[in-house]
Amino acid sequence: MKRVAVSELLPGMKIAKDVYMPDGRLLLLTGFSIKPRYIRKLEMFEIPYVYIEEGVMAPLAEISEEKVYSEAFNTIKSVLTAVRDGKDLNIEAVKDTVNDIVQKVINNESVFMQLTGIRDIDSYTFLHSVDVCIYSVITGRNLGMSPEELTDLGTAAILHDIGKCKVPYEILMKPDKLTEEEFHVMKLHTIYGYEVLSNTPGLNKQIANVACQHHEKWDGSGYPLGLHKHQIERYARIVTIADIYDALTADRVYKKRDLPHTAAEYLMCYSSVLFDPDILNVFIRNIAIYPESSVVLLNTGEVGCVVETNKNMSIRPKVKIIARKEGPPIFEPYVVDLMSNPSIFIVDLLS
Repeated sequence: MKRVAVSELLPGMKIAKDVYMPDGRLLLLTGFSIKPRYIRKLEMFEIPYVYIEEGVMAPLAEISEEKVYSEAFNTIKSVLTAVRDGKDLNIEAVKDTVNDIVQKVINNESVFMQLTGIRDIDSYTFLHSVDVCIYSVITGRNLGMSPEELTDLGTAAILHDIGKCKVPYEILMKPDKLTEEEFHVMKLHTIYGYEVLSNTPGLNKQIANVACQHHEKWDGSGYPLGLHKHQIERYARIVTIADIYDALTADRVYKKRDLPHTAAEYLMCYSSVLFDPDILNVFIRNIAIYPESSVVLLNTGEVGCVVETNKNMSIRPKVKIIARKEGPPIFEPYVVDLMSNPSIFIVDLLS
């Protein structure tokens, strides 16, 4: 291994020695591939150098998800802003973006998991749309959908909230509970979205139906039509789950985010009530609730870094214990599999 100044790091280089923050918390694990956001973090913490494996570079395909995600954000922001200004929907730009996401997910389902859920309140609508697209495509792939179906599903997901372009900004961003009249206006975004997408050439009806139906519920308690069970479009049943999970795990103008496992438990509590139970089971099994490299606090008071997600129970990953919140330091980190230790669980997400 060799020591490399942070200013000279390149995406794809491999970390050869754990990197710690100034306060002793683990920042990057040995074996991680350097990515642009890691370089920004190192600069933010004023870490001058790191140790890199000599002659080892990750393939470019491993580091391109950030560009795909960034371009998806820019595309959906441009498209939704144009629609808000009364211009036509640039559906070709949307489809190109969704195709890129679908191809990345087909190659590696977990590739975007470290990027989803990171946003500021002002960019919520745009990043939420991208995240819902990613979660929906991952779920659709595990339901056995073809690439063509995944592209339609992803397009429906990324445009599911397009009707909010017609809702007054002061209602969208209101920090307090909406009045009954304001909530009525907000609910109209489902109708507005259906109208916009129905009048867009090159889109099939299923995509417009998702804009209309993504607030329908399995038991018929949703809106705007009060549909239930399989009356609701399959794509919409997927997007509903992705939409609510992502909303729960994000900071909003009116509430702080829930922890990923808390959001997952909420969804599971309403299986067969609000959500299609079969689709929900697939979602929970395949979405990385705690992506690799997440820093978490356990109920034991120990701090750890997620090193591997458990495919069939994503809320209970393998965690490398690196520190204690209180007490003596840990000099030899060790791995705990939360699947094999039911009394140990995550109580907070630190990074």
